[in-house]
Amino acid sequence: MADFVKGLFGAQKPVHSASPGDDGMSTVAPLTPLDPHTGIWVAELESFRIQRAPLTAIVDFADYARAPDPSPVLSSFSTASAPFTSPTSTVGQVAYTKWYRVWERVTVNDFKLELYVLPFILVIVAVHLWGTRRNRSRAMHWMKSHAPVLQQEFAQVGYLRPQASVDDVGASGLTQASEKARKEAADPANMLREKTADSFATYATGRQNVAFIDFKLTLAKRYNPLMQFGEQMISLFFESMPAPVERLEATSYAFDGREAAIAPRFGQGESKKVPNSNYDGFVFGVVHKDLMKRLREERYDLSLTATKDHAKLPIWTTVMSESAEVTDTILTPELIKAINDAGDSFEALVISDQPMDQPKKYVLFPLPTHAN
Repeated sequence: MADFVKGLFGAQKPVHSASPGDDGMSTVAPLTPLDPHTGIWVAELESFRIQRAPLTAIVDFADYARAPDPSPVLSSFSTASAPFTSPTSTVGQVAYTKWYRVWERVTVNDFKLELYVLPFILVIVAVHLWGTRRNRSRAMHWMKSHAPVLQQEFAQVGYLRPQASVDDVGASGLTQASEKARKEAADPANMLREKTADSFATYATGRQNVAFIDFKLTLAKRYNPLMQFGEQMISLFFESMPAPVERLEATSYAFDGREAAIAPRFGQGESKKVPNSNYDGFVFGVVHKDLMKRLREERYDLSLTATKDHAKLPIWTTVMSESAEVTDTILTPELIKAINDAGDSFEALVISDQPMDQPKKYVLFPLPTHAN
């Protein structure tokens, strides 16, 4: 067996490498046995060239068993001169605090948008509060000025009845309770009711031939200057949209023989002596000439009248009436004096038994009858 193995490997001839050419290939030395007992052949590398550059001999495999060098190897591509970059994570930059210590986690720069918006909000709120208080003050001033005159003409002015309640009578007696109720009803603050920020209303009743009267006070929109300015500008370009003005509208409703339907207690006791309140219907008006065209277009009842100036009235007013007899009866010296004293603030005085809106026409057709 030994002879067979010796003949198998010993008879081999050494292999010689080719001479190095221009392509830079390596040359290998002849094979020599590393251990004559094992008979294993290894190649002993003499030289190795890549691109005509000689390389050092391969280090023995035992060198790789040593521990690695702890010192890093410096490379020619050093990053010591490269600029430092900012960290991309915010973790650890702000110290952790309690949840309620907000001032330690935020700064003023975090609220720049709020700082820009907050002044505008404060200005809007301040203007709104000033406008609403100003309108309330003007409405209350009007009520205090006219309350004495209305109380002389009507039994009740405002929404509180000058009548004591059962609880007040049982607690303090009839006399004191009645006096307290009259004082509360006579207070101008209880007479006026605020509908909106620019609209106020009051009520009066308790007069012969007059069921009740409604007062509506419309003031300027001082709480919203932008809307007020916009309405003024629109009125300059559109004639159908007049500029808003502060106005008082008083609408009185006559009984006209309907006392029992409007006031159920009417007709009992001393009220039976009241004369009949029925009257013949008519349409009459004293109108400012600047508003005559618009009122004629808006109100159906005034479109039925004829327009004529009156010698006793100011030149800036005109009479819209159905007959001259009605005009002479209604235009009393007291009314003429009140119109002259009002001046340009006076707009219209209308007495009518016709609706403001034109009635619609309906055509009725009988249903057809079918024979059985």
